[in-house]
Amino acid sequence: MSKASVLAIFMVVLVLGLVIKETQGQELCHEYFQLTAPCEKQQCIDMCSSKYKTGKGVCGPAVHQCFCTFSCTV
Repeated sequence: MSKASVLAIFMVVLVLGLVIKETQGQELCHEYFQLTAPCEKQQCIDMCSSKYKTGKGVCGPAVHQCFCTFSCTV
């Protein structure tokens, strides 16, 4: 094999190793909150972050729902 081929294979292995290391332990969980009024963006964000430290909230898919995504390790 030429030096370029060996270097290319080494780089691919290195990058794959870094990607696998970064994604380990980052399992995400989800929860829907049913609201009585139409969802407001900031209200949803505040609701998720107060219940889960790592929570991120977005409105939808229904008008009266807040979709919360958070780290399962909480």
